[in-house]
Amino acid sequence: ARIASEAPELAEALSSLLAGQETMLGAGFLETPAPLPERSLAGHVLGAYTVEREIGQGGMGTVWLARRTDGRFEGHVAVKVLSGPLHGRGAVQRFEREGRILGRLSHPHIARLIDAGVDGQRPYLILEYVDGLPIDAHCSRAQLGLKARVRLFLHVLAAVAHAHARLILHRDLKPSNILVSAAGEVKLLDFGIAKLLDDSNQPGAASELTRAAGNAYTPRYAAPEQIEGGDVTTATDVYALGVLLYLLLASRHPTEPQATASALEQLRAVVETVPPPASQAAKAQARELRGDLDTIVAKALKKQPAERYGNAALLAEDLQRWLDHVPIAARPDAALYRIAKFVRRHRVGVAASGLLAGVVVAGAASTWWQAREARQQQVQAEGLIEFMLGDLRAKLSPVGRLDVLDSVGARALDYYAAQSAGRLDAASLGRRSRALHLIGEIAELRGNLDDAARVFAQATESTAELLARHPGDGQRLFDHAQSLFWGGYVDYQRGRLEAAEQAFLTYRDLAEQLARLDPGKPEWQAEVSMAYSNLGTVLLDRGRPAEALAALLRTRAALAALLPQRPAMALEAASNHGWIAKAREMLGELESALGERQQQIAFLRAMPDAPRDREVQSALGVALGETARSLLDLGRLSEAVQHARERLAVVAPLVLSDPQNKAWNRNLALAHLQLAEALEAAGEHRDARQHGQLAQQHTQRLAQGAAVVDWQVFVRGSALALTAALDAADQRPGPRDDLEAFVAELPQLLQRNAVLNSRERLAAARAQLALGDLHARDGQAGPARAQWLAVHERLSDKTQGNDPQALTLLAAALWRLGHAEQARELVRRVSQTPYRHPGHMALVSLMQRGAGSRSSP
Repeated sequence: ARIASEAPELAEALSSLLAGQETMLGAGFLETPAPLPERSLAGHVLGAYTVEREIGQGGMGTVWLARRTDGRFEGHVAVKVLSGPLHGRGAVQRFEREGRILGRLSHPHIARLIDAGVDGQRPYLILEYVDGLPIDAHCSRAQLGLKARVRLFLHVLAAVAHAHARLILHRDLKPSNILVSAAGEVKLLDFGIAKLLDDSNQPGAASELTRAAGNAYTPRYAAPEQIEGGDVTTATDVYALGVLLYLLLASRHPTEPQATASALEQLRAVVETVPPPASQAAKAQARELRGDLDTIVAKALKKQPAERYGNAALLAEDLQRWLDHVPIAARPDAALYRIAKFVRRHRVGVAASGLLAGVVVAGAASTWWQAREARQQQVQAEGLIEFMLGDLRAKLSPVGRLDVLDSVGARALDYYAAQSAGRLDAASLGRRSRALHLIGEIAELRGNLDDAARVFAQATESTAELLARHPGDGQRLFDHAQSLFWGGYVDYQRGRLEAAEQAFLTYRDLAEQLARLDPGKPEWQAEVSMAYSNLGTVLLDRGRPAEALAALLRTRAALAALLPQRPAMALEAASNHGWIAKAREMLGELESALGERQQQIAFLRAMPDAPRDREVQSALGVALGETARSLLDLGRLSEAVQHARERLAVVAPLVLSDPQNKAWNRNLALAHLQLAEALEAAGEHRDARQHGQLAQQHTQRLAQGAAVVDWQVFVRGSALALTAALDAADQRPGPRDDLEAFVAELPQLLQRNAVLNSRERLAAARAQLALGDLHARDGQAGPARAQWLAVHERLSDKTQGNDPQALTLLAAALWRLGHAEQARELVRRVSQTPYRHPGHMALVSLMQRGAGSRSSP
């Protein structure tokens, strides 16, 4: 009574508690034992269903798999039974409430309520049984792409929107409550803590139930207002959907703290931490996530409910707009943004966000509406593209971060794809060709050769149009020469050697025409130097070293005159040492070749800022590797191992600086392979095996795309031949199955390439020779002879000059085929050179022992 006079509200609360105590005492609350844990229901009959086994735990009950056994029809269902420890009037009411909620829902993506009942004093629900995986696990196992994940998520949104339309909140949306069948059908489960939005019409018990159930959320997917005990609305479900969408697109939780974080820190992260954009968190497909998808996910994850989508249907509408390339509601409805989407739908531009996209798309779309402003917008757009691809690339290239330019290049490609070369004026054609050259160069540097080929084909279209309009103009000749060079270079890298040679011959003719136009212009003389260099390179790979050496020496003479004026060509001069070395090796001039390579290494190390310049370091890695191979050919094994280790030490940091750079990854695979070969020759078999396996692992991961022949034939073939040699030395069975698979796949691998280059040809020959030896060891004379004949056929009509590697392999095949005199003659030719590779020495030893000509060493 005293409290009532001093604090009426407190007295009212105390009276309510005392009344509740009296009610409990009257019901014998403390006299009733607490219920024991639930016993197994396996074999128990509930209505028309027989329980088989437990399949999970729901929000308030245990879920069991049951089969219909009343004979009317066959089929499985899920039976949800109120768990024993939760018995009590409130729990029963909430359980019955779930049944009423499910009864209001009828949707193909919601597990339907089939029946309900009470077993003794235990209520149960009969639900549709869903045999599937949580949605995130399904996406991972099926390896769904970005758009496929969004489309699947739209089914989830349709189910939640159906509930929202019936004033029902789920309040516990998470992957384990969203299952996907093997057929890809989505089912939303477990409305155990759902809330009816029309609870206001049911005062008292109903509101108390939903208030209590609100504390049963899953913290990892809860909205900030759930954690803080605030009001829940349809926007609460939207937050959980945003978390789930982020997880599906970025493969990580938006506010996941460190694993060592406490439960309180995890809850605080939900309330306070603004997640990074999904594109920033994603390991893949970041480019597609940038822009609209980032915006959609960010809006769904706003901390304040009023800033999110109001319900699931609105979120679904924006995702569908993204799929349809129309403006999303979450973005400011700015004019440039509407124009960008119009342009994207009509494929004359690109949908993008940010300054570049706004200017680019404005420039493309303005031509439709305001002819007076079209020219100015176009010039601005193309100038900005040139700046981004040119100046920015110059800063990013030395540090190996060309991946930053991927989105810029993609947007620029869409912009230029919308334009017809024949309708552009000369200035626009020039800007178009320059931008396409830059985009193509970036694609080539990152190893995306198919993309590079397509871009350079577009560039050639532009420069050919310009040259046709101005046939005597030096700049137009130069631009077209550049297009032809890049097209030929990509053909070369893809193994299309005949096409590359033709492109380089035309490029050389144009370069010489330029030099005649203005003999005093260094730029034109540089083109002559480059033209002969590239022609020499492709001639080497076509097995014509004498012609190649003549072309490469022309390059050296031109570079000597140019370097004082063009110090930027220092890398070209270093590369020239390497190509001349290769030509001399193929001609049997091994000591001269080693001298060239040593000069190349010294040249590169003396270049300004060499330790920090990634391009210089990449070239140095290649030079060290080729020097290691030269030393191995000369029989200087310890020096070869040392240089191979140095190559690996130079290349590994490059890959760490840009893991997506395919060229550097390829360099790393080759470094491991080369070190393995040097270690095998030096007798360090254990380390050789380890590095050989690493080379193959890199090859398997990076062998997709246009460079498949280079990867699969050279690296894989060489690594398998190396393994066979190691196994033979260690008296192991040998990788016959792997070698047979490799040889069987060669025709398919060569479909993209009419001719193997010299390096790939030798690798294939080594692998087939090793396979023949394994067959011979097993007494299979026919299969062995077939492989040795294949080696003979692969090398006999393509080996010119005095290439000691090719001659040694051919001699080995001839010896095994019984052509002893021919084999001895080839070995004599090689022995007259300084070539002392362990493989050659093993063949010499075999012949000196007088072993049968068909014996395996």
